[in-house]
Amino acid sequence: MKIGKPIRSPEAQALLLGRVPKPRVKPKPRVKPDRGVLGLAEQRALTRWHKPLPAILAEALAVNQALLDRLDVGVYGPDQESKEQYRIVLNGLYHATQQQQEALEIFGEVDWSEGE
Repeated sequence: MKIGKPIRSPEAQALLLGRVPKPRVKPKPRVKPDRGVLGLAEQRALTRWHKPLPAILAEALAVNQALLDRLDVGVYGPDQESKEQYRIVLNGLYHATQQQQEALEIFGEVDWSEGE
């Protein structure tokens, strides 16, 4: 097997040579007219429904944890000239996210009741 040449699809090779392929025509999705239309009762129910507080807390905890994990892996600024400034901003964001994570965990331990 020869390794000297990269393997490319014909489409990728054509793009590299400057040839632009014809755009593929996607079929339009069929829309059923009866679907998606809500009656007055359903509309009212949706406007009165609120996401439960434990669900909101769980989502916020998950988003904060994902952000902390991403920052732990490492991120890079767009240029190296302002490296120290980016480090200060990154450390501030990391610290604030940790504090918010701790606050959400403490808040979640209390059995809150919701009012209308």
